[in-house]
Amino acid sequence: MITLRGRLAMRTRLFAGIAAVSVVLAACGGTPATQPSASTGPKADIKVGLAISLTGAANIYGPAQQNGARLAMDQINASGGIDGAKIALVIEDDGSARDQGITVFRKLINEDKVAAILGPTLSGVAAGAHPVAQQAGLPVIAISNTGVGIVGKCDYGTCDWIFRASLGEETALPAALKAAKDKLNLKKVVLMFESDQKFASDGADIFKKAAADNGITIARTIPYKTADVDFSAFVTQAKGESPDAILASGLAGTASKVLIEVGKQFPQGLRVVGSNGFNSPAVITAAGAAAPNMIVGTAWNKASTDKTNVDFVKAFKDKYGADPDQFATQAYTAMNVLADAMKRSGNATDKAALKKALEATKDFATPLGAFSFTPEHDVKQPVFVMTVKDGQFVPFN
Repeated sequence: MITLRGRLAMRTRLFAGIAAVSVVLAACGGTPATQPSASTGPKADIKVGLAISLTGAANIYGPAQQNGARLAMDQINASGGIDGAKIALVIEDDGSARDQGITVFRKLINEDKVAAILGPTLSGVAAGAHPVAQQAGLPVIAISNTGVGIVGKCDYGTCDWIFRASLGEETALPAALKAAKDKLNLKKVVLMFESDQKFASDGADIFKKAAADNGITIARTIPYKTADVDFSAFVTQAKGESPDAILASGLAGTASKVLIEVGKQFPQGLRVVGSNGFNSPAVITAAGAAAPNMIVGTAWNKASTDKTNVDFVKAFKDKYGADPDQFATQAYTAMNVLADAMKRSGNATDKAALKKALEATKDFATPLGAFSFTPEHDVKQPVFVMTVKDGQFVPFN
């Protein structure tokens, strides 16, 4: 006869045996029937870093870039993400400062383990931050760095992990100056530039070469600083040369000050051929009645009837209650270009595969037009020369 104590002992040994079998199955890769397989769960998010200027001298551009990138992320995730995995933006403020940009890139790479980075906002910040990603072998898409030495023959040597989705000043400024020369018959100009900003100093050099190529004389060069407030003396110097136009390279904060002062001292009107820093509705608003004096080479025409652009403008306005600007559009485009490359790479977190897929980007439909990367990783896209009418950027023709 089996006693109660014996039956309890047998039951204990039976349960122990079942548990042991479960352990063996788990060790061998087996899964108990009552537990769900891990493979049926959701895929881990793919982290993408967004380093932008939410504070500092370039804080006019950062919020627009953030909105553009977020809209693209939401649309990508709503349509299935990257093979079922969602993109998760990790947003950091580079503070418009080189050292802060370096710190942000290190955090995104070493702590957040992002698959790629979009940014930073300024070329001067990129000169410090991009080498961090280059050393780590992490793909970066520059979304507003228009200065010299960002891709191709970089200022710091090899930069084969860096791509650019923003139209460089080497392309935009000569196009704008040639259009102005052809229509206005420019012969003599004055050059003004924000000397403590890398992209603006680069722009000044580009303007000098473009002027020489077009047979235009630069009668005087006038440097100024980001912190300068009163531009009356600078424009008075320019006025003393009786120029046919002013060439100006600087950020939005100083761009509007140049336009306002030109409006005061040249009430009959004088054209200002501006750099990429002028390409913001904030400049139009701040400059007011003087805004129509500007001529700019830009990466984007909001009025384009191309379906990709029309759909983007509508979606942006529906989400944020305002029209996008060039900086929002470039960030939106870069995120979509990155997502397309991730899908084609076969493994979005494989850095080498992602880099190779980015290099193969060709004629991808974006609000900027058909988008490709050159062998030097620079953007290949249409250039638009614009002016301002009724508070809006319109084609200069």
